[in-house]
Amino acid sequence: MKDLTERQKEALSFISGFIEENGKSPTLREIGSGLGVSHSAARDMVLALARKGRIERSSSKLRSLSLPESERMKRENVPVPFFPSEPSMEMILSGSERSVFIPRSETGESAFAFTVSSESMRNAGILPGDIAIMRSPSGQPENGDIILASYAEEDAAMELRRYRMIGNGYAELWPENDTMGIIKVMSDSLAIAGILMHIRRDYTTRRSR
Repeated sequence: MKDLTERQKEALSFISGFIEENGKSPTLREIGSGLGVSHSAARDMVLALARKGRIERSSSKLRSLSLPESERMKRENVPVPFFPSEPSMEMILSGSERSVFIPRSETGESAFAFTVSSESMRNAGILPGDIAIMRSPSGQPENGDIILASYAEEDAAMELRRYRMIGNGYAELWPENDTMGIIKVMSDSLAIAGILMHIRRDYTTRRSR
C-alpha cells in the first residue's frame, strides 16, 4: 500500500474489516464515525481509494463499497509448510505434508512455520509451543533480526537466535535467555533457514496444559 497515505490505509483497513465482519459495506457516516473524521473527509478518502483502484463503488446504493478482486486476493489465507519443531535445512528443502495458513501478502517467495521447542528466545516472549512464521532470507539479515539458523552442517538442528554482524567475516547469534551464551561464528559457516515474521500463540491450549 505504498501509494496510499496513512489515513487512506486506515480507511481501507476499516472498510475491509467492516465488510468481513458484517457482510456488507459501511456507509460514509459509519466510516467517519469509525475513523473519527467528518462526513466530507470520509467521502474524500473513499473517492481517493476508488481512484487508486483499492475499492469499487456504485453510486446507486447506500452501501455501495466493495473490494476489487486484487484486494480480496491479498486478504486470502494461503497454506505454507508446517513443522512440529525447529526443522533442519534438509527438512525445509524437502517440504512438509502439514501446513498452516497465513495471509497471502506475507508469503513472499517462500515461507514456512514451525512449533517452537527451544527456550532460546524466552526473554523476548517467544515460548515453547508458540508457532513461528518465517520467511526465507532474500539476502543478508539485518542486525537485530531473529533468525532460524545452524552453524554446523546443513542437516544440523536449528535454533532461533538474534542475528548480529560484527565484521571481519564473523557474526554473533544472541539468545534472549540469561542461561545461554552468545555464539560467535564465521558468516560463511552460518546456514540461515528463515527470518522471523511473527509469532502465533494458542492461549486455550496453554491453559489446558
